[in-house]
Amino acid sequence: MKLSKLAIPLLLFLAGACSPQADERPTLRIVLSPSAHPVRAAVAACMQEFDNLTAIIEMRHPSVVDLTEIDFFVQLGEPEQQAGFAGHLAVERVVVILHPSNKMKLSRAYIADLFSGRVQDWGALGGEELAVNLWVGSDSDETRRAFETEMLLGSPVAGSAHLVTNPEKLLAAVAADPAAAGILPAAWVNESVLAIETGIELPVLALAAEEPSGAAREVLACLQGEVGQAALGELYAVLEPQK
Repeated sequence: MKLSKLAIPLLLFLAGACSPQADERPTLRIVLSPSAHPVRAAVAACMQEFDNLTAIIEMRHPSVVDLTEIDFFVQLGEPEQQAGFAGHLAVERVVVILHPSNKMKLSRAYIADLFSGRVQDWGALGGEELAVNLWVGSDSDETRRAFETEMLLGSPVAGSAHLVTNPEKLLAAVAADPAAAGILPAAWVNESVLAIETGIELPVLALAAEEPSGAAREVLACLQGEVGQAALGELYAVLEPQK
């Protein structure tokens, strides 16, 4: 599935804006959604490129973020409300994860049947006779919203699904339960689970109330430049180089 066109402008800074400055800098306030928390490594890599610049990095769900109070916010997918600025950093994939002992080959139809609640036992899909345990993020989780929109055609996940507050807890829950299945951003996947592609892709966006300036602009330029893209490329599909 191709990345959907965004309803907001995606602005790219020139990588050349990343040159360090020696003057005294403010402390940046950067917020990441739980689903986009792996971006923290790239932010850290870019912060090392600058002298006299520090940042406070927080993790918050998109539903409780006020862009006017911070320098920028990183999330997956389009924001529910229009932002004054959106910078494209990378592309994330949404995957379904299973316990390593579950070797089932799940089609898109089977995945929809599982998470809609139409199938409640793995035996109905040719697996072991075990009741399905679903794990999903909260209502504001970007990957869950995208999954419900594209895989379930706008319908919600089954009411019996277990809710977690962040991907780390979801990953641990599925890794510990042979009957479990969960929805996760691909950047969180490790050897403790099996991942099945859904074909859903989401842009990794840096959002701000208005176009950033000063130190915030330089850090975002770095994230879209060589240093930031190298760090992001460890976990995400990165941007095409500018010609």
